[in-house]
Amino acid sequence: MKKTGKKLATHYRIPVQSAYYHGEGHWFWNLQRFPAAYFDDHGYVLFETEKDYVESVYLSISSKNTNVRGGATIANMPGYHKLEPPPALL
Repeated sequence: MKKTGKKLATHYRIPVQSAYYHGEGHWFWNLQRFPAAYFDDHGYVLFETEKDYVESVYLSISSKNTNVRGGATIANMPGYHKLEPPPALL
């Protein structure tokens, strides 16, 4: 399976309107519809509302993409959920 956020959300039955995947978990396309999620090779972080997303102190949101601040990854964010089996094995 080619990994995409949408396919991972469907596979793990996570009800979101938009989702993106990046294996290392530090760079993503901007989220537009909520609830939404970012996935990496081991889990995901969920944003229930647009406010949760835009006000996150862990993210740097530009006009086209979103980066996790300080060279961190989504795994360093509160609310990160590990998945079994991890997306890296799909």
